[in-house]
Amino acid sequence: MKGEMKKSILGDLIHNKALKNKEIKKIFKTVFEKGRHKIVKKGDIKIPEDAYEYALIIDKPVPELENIIAQDSGYSYLYAVNILKGRFKKGEDIIARDAEYSYWYARDVLKGRFKKGENAIAQDPELSYKYARDIIEGRFEKGENVIAQSPEYSCRYAIDVLRGKFEKGEDAIAQEPYRSYRYAKDIIRGKFEKGEDIIAKYAEYSYWYAKNVIKGRFEEGEDAIAQDVRYSYLYADEVIKGRFRKGENAIAQNAEYSRFYTKEFNLKAQFRGKKGGIKWI
Repeated sequence: MKGEMKKSILGDLIHNKALKNKEIKKIFKTVFEKGRHKIVKKGDIKIPEDAYEYALIIDKPVPELENIIAQDSGYSYLYAVNILKGRFKKGEDIIARDAEYSYWYARDVLKGRFKKGENAIAQDPELSYKYARDIIEGRFEKGENVIAQSPEYSCRYAIDVLRGKFEKGEDAIAQEPYRSYRYAKDIIRGKFEKGEDIIAKYAEYSYWYAKNVIKGRFEEGEDAIAQDVRYSYLYADEVIKGRFRKGENAIAQNAEYSRFYTKEFNLKAQFRGKKGGIKWI
């Protein structure tokens, strides 16, 4: 996890969200009784880790230790979630320095915007996208510049948040074939010219782009399609609805698709002998 949090004997246990608070306390009690881990007198506690563990064991707030807990973003978040079950104002300044804990604090504690932490969140494309989707449920303008650097989160931001074009992110989207295809299909609902060069390098996305976006031939991607048996056949059958001569060499190397192709287009097949495969006349 991020932040200044130190690893402790029970660190993994504390952060295991699969365990309920009561289960954690029961395990803590066993460990303490066996003497494998000890917390000194409350007055001797000096670090956030020990202060939080003490609060977790007694299962109630420790106002006299909160200044110590508030020195660490991770323990401040955990103290708010597991002990206070609400805002921990003293810890908000330190939480606000960490993008991940700021997002979690907004989601799990405030159940709404955490404006102090938005500058930190806005440095991370994934968290900016999630903050917009889950917390704001709308545009997060501070985070759009960093989102626009990521093909994945630019596309997801357009689809899940804006539900429309995200022009700032289109150059990034155009770097990946899958995101370019999704952006064209789900957002533009038509050709995404910026992304066509990258789409055209991949048989699969060229086929899907032709079928579901252009709804016709995608000539720029036909060289890539022609290298793939399956997509050559599908392109012929579902897009061209006729012979795809560029892809016939690939189709001819596969007995099953050769049979489908021959039957679908009522062709005559001629075996190539030693060369293997067939050709159509």
